[in-house]
Amino acid sequence: MAGLEFDADLHEEKKRRFNVALVYPPFDDKRDRSAYYVVPPLGLLYLASYLEHEGFCVEIHDQIYELKTGILKEGPHLYQVAAERIVAGRPDVVCFSTQCTTSPGSVSIAKRVKALCPGIPIVLGGHDVSFIAEDYLHSFAEIDYVLAGEAEKTLPELIHCILGGGDSLRISGAFSRKADGSVVAPHGEATRVKVLDHLLPPAYHLVPDLRSYFALSRRPTILVDSGRGCAFACEFCQTTLLNGTKIRYRTVSSLVDELKVYKQRYGDFEAYFVHDLFTARRGFVEDLCDALIEADLGIRWQCRCRIDQVDRNLLARMARAGCRMLLYGIESGSHETLSRMNKRAKVSDPQDIVELVKQTVDAGIFPSLSMVVGTPEESLADLDATMALAYRFQQLGSVNAFIQLMSPLPGTALAKRLMGRFTYKGQGIPTAFSQGIEFDNGKRLEEDEALISSHPHIFQSFQTVVPDHGDFDLCVDVSTTYCKLLEIYRRTFGRLRELRGSSYLAMFSEWRQFSLKAKQACVLGGLKDFEIWDLFELYVRHECGSALSSDPALSEFFHFEHLLREVTESPPVHARKTSGPATGPLALADGAKLYRADGAIEGFPDSGNALIVATPDRLHLLELTEDQADAIALALDQDGYNKLSDRAKDAIARLTRPLVESGILVPEADSRFRAARELVA
Repeated sequence: MAGLEFDADLHEEKKRRFNVALVYPPFDDKRDRSAYYVVPPLGLLYLASYLEHEGFCVEIHDQIYELKTGILKEGPHLYQVAAERIVAGRPDVVCFSTQCTTSPGSVSIAKRVKALCPGIPIVLGGHDVSFIAEDYLHSFAEIDYVLAGEAEKTLPELIHCILGGGDSLRISGAFSRKADGSVVAPHGEATRVKVLDHLLPPAYHLVPDLRSYFALSRRPTILVDSGRGCAFACEFCQTTLLNGTKIRYRTVSSLVDELKVYKQRYGDFEAYFVHDLFTARRGFVEDLCDALIEADLGIRWQCRCRIDQVDRNLLARMARAGCRMLLYGIESGSHETLSRMNKRAKVSDPQDIVELVKQTVDAGIFPSLSMVVGTPEESLADLDATMALAYRFQQLGSVNAFIQLMSPLPGTALAKRLMGRFTYKGQGIPTAFSQGIEFDNGKRLEEDEALISSHPHIFQSFQTVVPDHGDFDLCVDVSTTYCKLLEIYRRTFGRLRELRGSSYLAMFSEWRQFSLKAKQACVLGGLKDFEIWDLFELYVRHECGSALSSDPALSEFFHFEHLLREVTESPPVHARKTSGPATGPLALADGAKLYRADGAIEGFPDSGNALIVATPDRLHLLELTEDQADAIALALDQDGYNKLSDRAKDAIARLTRPLVESGILVPEADSRFRAARELVA
């Protein structure tokens, strides 16, 4: 017994000096104009808490934060510097959290860590590696262990095993390699935390202060783990496989208590409830909303939902409780495609889907609507149905509709049945889960490309499948340009489609063929926003000139949407600090335009007068009365304004004061100074 007690004491002493490095690899998805939020890796924060609870020393390397703040720099030396920073902390084991796109970077950094410290054990965990662990261990000698599934329980066990030289076979979810190179698989799946209220608090003390993350974000945001698991089994999704079919929620009281702590500590912020099936249990959502309303914390929040699990009453309740944004996985406008995906959607009729999105917008919640094209059995009719649905979403306004190119994810039923159809088309073809590691002047590093192309069975999210209709390039162009085109020119596009009597796909294809010829390209993927809009304006002027001159509605739409584009490309408007109404002539801020319609425009205020305004969040149409529009027009006319009576000038000042305070209108003197400063610069 004395010997056993001595061994235990020795293990405890070694544990206190055992350093574990948790690494979240570099990632920077530039598809958005600027990151809505930058947050610490919540999963690693939980793992760190469990490791510290067991007495280990932990260091977190949030390399997304390091990239955003300039500690790490893009370029060919990125991974070497990242590895050197990890090794500088003198870790005894290095653990990487990998997610689809970051898998190549994890392997590349791991290789460099191993080169710097040959004896250091390296562990991989996360979504992709959980389902193809043996492939990783067979392919990359630098990887010593793969830990599949949720790891709060199992990672401390594995670290104990590494420290004490134990057998990892007894650890559920842990894959390892024998001395002869053969892979040892575990006997069971990873042990999950059954009661989420029992989760240890995230170890925020191991990352920079959250306020430094807030400074990098459009809105200060904190991730909150509200639930795990999914009762569905969509063919393309990993959630059920990773987190199980049993849905586990945290209690309402624990969530509200956590939010209260953050509110007291950090002030204003937005919460993101990270659970793919937030609305699966209606009673939970209703109880949480009621508790948030009663607590009156003033916290805005967002979540992810299935659209067939909400209705007008629930959405209104969520909005009253602070919900301002949510994500719906719409996937397709085709009932046949949804059925093939095993979506098991209770709502699949496009009209019903559009109505639920409208109810979301009417409730004051901004929805993001995710769709995919390029599914294996997709027909051109299926593709057109999705394009038609995306168009109807854009008609609602105040939505973020986007289409992505389908890609298989490891472990999913889709990936298993299509393994023989995988094809890698190169980095110019962006799939739903392949972007964010363009670290070499907008392109991927050569070593990442080499890994992806030489190991297609591992880096599956970069692969694609040619759909049954055969026109893969068409799917690429729909996914990369269609919604971006409709974002500005939806009315012009729709009117041209009506005049031609064509389908959405046929109208898009006509513009696409013109654009491909103009660009002398095979695909339109990789175009910047302004290039897409330039090509559409060029198409309308060159190919639709007679319609533009003969159809008043088309002419009105095109002129109006050209102004929309100008505002979109201008610096956003910010509120100003003012002590009273502005005196003297005024000018519109760069991100604002006054528009007075000659005819009816879909989605335009009935008064026919509006300000088009770009804020940091989105584009707005602010309705004006005739008097307000007249007052603004007079204030913008410097010569005319100077001839007005003092009484008229006072009236204009009163009518325009809210717009001056909001930064939409600025004193003409400020505008002239700004222009002069820009000229000098």
